[in-house]
Amino acid sequence: MTNPTELSLDVDQLIPARPDTVFRCLTEPDLYAQWFGPDGAILTVDEMQLALGGRLHLTIGFPGTDFQVGIEGFYEMIDPPLSLVHTWRVDDEELVTTVRFELEPVGSHTHLRIHHRGFVDPVDLEQNKGGWVDHLAKLATVAQSLEAPQ
Repeated sequence: MTNPTELSLDVDQLIPARPDTVFRCLTEPDLYAQWFGPDGAILTVDEMQLALGGRLHLTIGFPGTDFQVGIEGFYEMIDPPLSLVHTWRVDDEELVTTVRFELEPVGSHTHLRIHHRGFVDPVDLEQNKGGWVDHLAKLATVAQSLEAPQ
């Protein structure tokens, strides 16, 4: 049941690739590292145990600095290639949110919707929404390149 004070965001992107290709971008470490994170950052997928209860851990580093951000989650639902749900927690923070990816085929494309819930701070919510919009634009480029004729 949703807490009445809980905030959530939805971000949609039409991706020029099939759902199985997009799902690979969400679940294969080498592909995930190509699209997730702010511009200029370096993402390391430290752990991606794609199984119910399996752990996801990412480290985002910023070149020229010692600053790093770690993100941890645990998979709650895996239904390839149509949906994926995991928790989301920035290392050293208490707040745990939930990210749901829903993939819907649209011809040879995929309508990808992210529903990220559990926020308590409107500023944090807006920052995350902007991040997801940027990430999904990069994901679209990666997924499209995987389906481009070689």
